[in-house]
Amino acid sequence: MQWYSLFVPSFADSNGDGIGDLKGIRNSLDYFVELGVEGIWLSPIHPAPSYHKYDVVDYYDVDPTYGTMDDFKNLIFSAHEKGIKIMLDMVLNHSSEEHNWFQEALKSKDNSFRNYFNWMKASEVLKNNLNDWHVPEKGPVDECYYGLFWKGMPDLNFDNPLVRSEIIIVANFWISLGVDALRLDAAMHIFPKGREKDNTIWWQEFKKALDEKVFLVGEITESCNYIAPYFKNGLTSAFNFELADLIIKAIRDKKQNCLADWLKNVQENYRSKDKSALDSIFLSNHDQERIASCLDGNIEKIKLAASILFTLPGVIFMYYGEELGMFGRKPDEYVRECFPWTWKDSEKRCSWLPSKYNLPSTLASYEVQKTDTNSVFKHYQTLSAIRKNNLALEKGSIENVICKDPAVLIFQRIHIQQKVLVMHNLSNEDLYLKHEDVPFDFEIIHRSAIHPSPENGNFYLPAFGSLMVDVKM
Repeated sequence: MQWYSLFVPSFADSNGDGIGDLKGIRNSLDYFVELGVEGIWLSPIHPAPSYHKYDVVDYYDVDPTYGTMDDFKNLIFSAHEKGIKIMLDMVLNHSSEEHNWFQEALKSKDNSFRNYFNWMKASEVLKNNLNDWHVPEKGPVDECYYGLFWKGMPDLNFDNPLVRSEIIIVANFWISLGVDALRLDAAMHIFPKGREKDNTIWWQEFKKALDEKVFLVGEITESCNYIAPYFKNGLTSAFNFELADLIIKAIRDKKQNCLADWLKNVQENYRSKDKSALDSIFLSNHDQERIASCLDGNIEKIKLAASILFTLPGVIFMYYGEELGMFGRKPDEYVRECFPWTWKDSEKRCSWLPSKYNLPSTLASYEVQKTDTNSVFKHYQTLSAIRKNNLALEKGSIENVICKDPAVLIFQRIHIQQKVLVMHNLSNEDLYLKHEDVPFDFEIIHRSAIHPSPENGNFYLPAFGSLMVDVKM
């Protein structure tokens, strides 16, 4: 499965106001088909005061900036017609301070919504010098409320059965509209630090209450060992932040650092908790500096990172614009710059945020890249098609292959009676792999550049190049 992560206001505008919207996404569905995308993850679409919408005011509606509920329903219908699934970003750990639940909770300590949130005596907060507890701007001020991320996002109290019930109702509401998957924001923070077991129990309760076909992927920014328990009758998948860092490190260091062995152990650990557990793999996301900037804009390294990603086991997530080589560095707004459909005047191109890193002088637009056979876009398009048409790459296990050169990341992907040998050159020098490192009987699936065919058992790998071969079993 290959998902495409969208920051809604930055992708496609349908009405000329400069802000991406649901109609704009619907009008762009053919782009996803062209790229080979099978599902779209939408950043939060609920009404919210912030530009990013991670502070929800109403869980049952669409922010008017992005359109209407009918626009959302039409997007789901049209996407499904084209075989594209829809993933909704669900912000369940906290609400906005403007949400009716919190506004009611502020009125008095006896209000029925007071226990929807977490409170502590202000004297205790001050005495223990606690962070993340905030003095309310109105109502009783002798108690502080807990808000991990900031005062405008009060955490919900999941010790309250009514809160858990409300959240399940919210999720099922959107699933009933045809949503195929949920991205669960801050999945590790449902309960405070030290209550990880309670987190896993909650996600088990959540999953049990939903349609079993719904794909649940959690944002857990800890190690893979920390993530593993969440799979036991709970989350379907979780984002592999460690892997994203390791891919970047391998390319920067020109060393494979036992990446294949490490990933094999991770996936075996996950499957020991739940046989159906899936790893969600990616290069960068809306909270991180973009992969192109991490690799200093080197096109060959950008392509190599994509080649590595698309040959590893797991559910693929592409961050919008990654397939064009978009740049982005912190603060967050500038890793969420507008998608460059074209650098000409265009109603479809968003303009809510003036671009700092992606400019006509620094990045070729989609309009240009779609006709350039050597572009990053064409590279992503090729990788997507190869993976979808190869069961070993799409669903197979991973096995390390020992290579004497640490600059070569080499492994096998195995599925039933199929075996694919994958080789990535992490160095800036052309390399030859001798016959003792690789088998003889094979068929080339993909090579990253026009270069000599293997001869006499030698495989030629150009600098930052990749080679995939179907091994005859």
